Amino acid sequence: MSLPREEFKRVMPICTYSEAFKKQVVKEFELGLFCKADLRRRYQIRSHSCIDSWLRKYGKFTYLEKLTLGRPMKDPQSQRIKELEAQLAKKEQELLVFKKFIEIAERELKIEIGKKVWFQAVQEINRMHKVSPCEICRLFGYSKQAYYKRTSHQLKLGHDKEYLKSLVMSVRQKLPKTGGRKLYYMLKDDLKRYQIKIGRDKLFDFLRDEYLLIPKVRRYYKTTNSRHWMRKYPNLIKEIKLNEPEQVWVADITYLRIKEKTYYLHLITDAYSKKIVGYNLSDNLMACSTLEALKMAVSNRKYNRNLIHHSDRGLQYCSKEYTQYLSQSKILISMTQNYDPYENAIAERVNGILKEEFGLSEIFEDFENLKKQVQQSILFYNQIRVHLSINMLTPNQAHLQNQIKLKTWKKINRNKSNSVPI
Repeated sequence: MSLPREEFKRVMPICTYSEAFKKQVVKEFELGLFCKADLRRRYQIRSHSCIDSWLRKYGKFTYLEKLTLGRPMKDPQSQRIKELEAQLAKKEQELLVFKKFIEIAERELKIEIGKKVWFQAVQEINRMHKVSPCEICRLFGYSKQAYYKRTSHQLKLGHDKEYLKSLVMSVRQKLPKTGGRKLYYMLKDDLKRYQIKIGRDKLFDFLRDEYLLIPKVRRYYKTTNSRHWMRKYPNLIKEIKLNEPEQVWVADITYLRIKEKTYYLHLITDAYSKKIVGYNLSDNLMACSTLEALKMAVSNRKYNRNLIHHSDRGLQYCSKEYTQYLSQSKILISMTQNYDPYENAIAERVNGILKEEFGLSEIFEDFENLKKQVQQSILFYNQIRVHLSINMLTPNQAHLQNQIKLKTWKKINRNKSNSVPI
């Protein structure tokens, strides 16, 4: 007695097919021995989708998701040729689209994209797809000689950057805040020696890429008290032309800090050579502390000529003790007339250089560390640090000359309508 159809379906065992069997079925189908219907009947393959999935997985030809019930073309090579022709036609169409895309980009952006990126493209394609660089170069319209020449140039450029960074750091280790223009001047001889060809703008680009540009930091701390009863002197240097050292000295005071308290650096600077000729570090703003810097400057004089001492109208500079010492030393007294820092611009600039480029704006652990860095900073400032205004000489070099044509800049004070040279 036969079982009903429903019961027969329930008791049929689940068929599992070996990998070898699947490959055998695929082989017979692709050789054209049987169609899919014949194969299902011959090997009792119940599922209609089994053969389709085996063909996609093990077949030598390309099969779409929905396959026909018949067998492939009797000549497998003809089928493969047709498939390759279809793929080639599709790729050619994509190539035309990309060429048009590049053409439009070049026209709109006014650049030659192929000329800009061909070398990088050859390197990346060679790395990813293992295609010969010569073959890729031929496709881009370049010779293999051009590729290898560019490769050697890139290697040299990498070595040049390493040398350049070491040269920059050799300066920055002593003058950590030296800017790009001064670096370019100071490294000129070294760049020639190492045959590194780089201009000023390219040097700035290099410093920017290496995060070596110096950011500007602006601080303000009041050290001048000009509201007092003591005598104030006129400005004697307003129209004067600087043409030799020890013609004009400029004086100012700036603050420095340690964790516990604030100290003050009293400075005397030669206006012509920009050399710091006298200084004193103290914990007060008393006239006697400022006088110590002046005494150092007077003791270090090299020339016996008429000299003007210029400062702001702070009570230290107007004090009897200070003005008497100036008179005894036969030094004329000059002071600013307003609350305008540009009337004593050179002294203000020296303050800024010491703080921004030599790290004196930091908060120090104790007085000994502060004093040591002040001494070292002034030494390096006078001996190593070059100035644009004195034709890229150091202050010590400029102090021995009297034929330098000083460069001046005019900066407009926003609170005034006039401008002053600095």
